[in-house]
Amino acid sequence: MKRIIAALLTVILLCALCSSVAFASSHPSRVVDGADVLTDSEENSLASKLDGISAEYSVDIAVVTVESLGGESPAYFTESYFRDNGYGLGDDKDGIMLLFSAEVVDGGRDYYIYYSGVGYDAVNNDVEDLKDAIVGYLKSDDFVSAFDTFADECENYVDIEINGAPFNAIKSLIISLVIGFIIALISVSVMKGKLKSVRFQTGAANYQVAGSLRITDSRDVFLYRNVVRRARPQNTSGGGGGGSRSGGSGGKC
Repeated sequence: MKRIIAALLTVILLCALCSSVAFASSHPSRVVDGADVLTDSEENSLASKLDGISAEYSVDIAVVTVESLGGESPAYFTESYFRDNGYGLGDDKDGIMLLFSAEVVDGGRDYYIYYSGVGYDAVNNDVEDLKDAIVGYLKSDDFVSAFDTFADECENYVDIEINGAPFNAIKSLIISLVIGFIIALISVSVMKGKLKSVRFQTGAANYQVAGSLRITDSRDVFLYRNVVRRARPQNTSGGGGGGSRSGGSGGKC
């Protein structure tokens, strides 16, 4: 009887293990090096890093390289690749994908960053900074540094979006504002002290030549009117196929 129970438990554990492996393998790889710019060990290391970040924040972070875009625009190619291959986690397809094309077109190689859901919220306002952080590495063919930096920056932006700004950043901002206020107060006090010849006056009599001002006539003249117009609210509830918020930006390297 004990042997039968042990055998059943073994079968159950094996089934659970197979199910978990099948579930994990159902997700596309977060590193697809079609242009072969990474070694196998570099690719594995990057994939492990991206898998860890994606699992921690439930936001897909992925890197894809291709030999050519096949004539498609970088924006269309990247968004299509993201959606058609099953990237993005949750209902809003939360994710950020960096695409690099090794093909030289119009004097440069294309790269594009696509983001969706929480990825959009985290990156959209800072995408130019994200691009600046990696484009130098891409231009010099230092792909390991480019992709590692991309992963680190995405983790930072997503963490701030989900958990809020780090306490140290808020503390630094408050300290900077206090120091700036103190410096401004000292500067104004110094300038005020130099104005010894100026005193507050309730009228303009001291600056007037006697008999020089005569008012012989007065009237009310209409000069202008201030008109404030407000746009009529538009009805945005109809039409369209819906979908999560998404965007992207790219360039040449």
